Amino acid sequence: MAGVADAADQTQEMLAGMARSWGLIVALGVISIVIGVLAIGWPGKTIVAVAILFAIWLFVTGIMSVVQSFTQDGDTGMRVLHAIIGILSVIVGFALLRTPFQSVEIMIFVLGIFWVSQGIVTFITAFSSKQGRGWRLFMGGLGVLAGIVVLEYPIDSALTLAVLGGIWLVILGIMQVVAGFQLRSARA
Repeated sequence: MAGVADAADQTQEMLAGMARSWGLIVALGVISIVIGVLAIGWPGKTIVAVAILFAIWLFVTGIMSVVQSFTQDGDTGMRVLHAIIGILSVIVGFALLRTPFQSVEIMIFVLGIFWVSQGIVTFITAFSSKQGRGWRLFMGGLGVLAGIVVLEYPIDSALTLAVLGGIWLVILGIMQVVAGFQLRSARA
């Protein structure tokens, strides 16, 4: 019983901490709403901004991988592999930063391949379990279909994804704002 009481105390402390930071939750909600509205209003620019962030991420993680290859102890082969992957990431990240439209194309291509691959894996693994098999088969098929659509119609699907992402962010933001004010009320 002591374990249950401890868990209840920890939960109470966590909720009290969240209630104290209700303003942060409301602020994050407002930011989500603003970003969502921007994505809905300007999906093309949103995609380019995400692609630029993707290129920056590749560049930075590449540098970190190269540094890690020199500073980390361990197998020489793994260190060389880290260095090679890091150098390639830096080169690709830099190239994509110079040409943001190519970043969009690559990002869409990677997303399409990922969805097809994940859909195939989900579909195949559905046969290993009887529970939820139908749902997994459906989700696997949907993933493959979504990946094929993204690969076949990359620009149109990217714009649609940006708008859907914007709608999702607006809904999430509204939920965050409501939750923040509910926490404020609960605290008082």
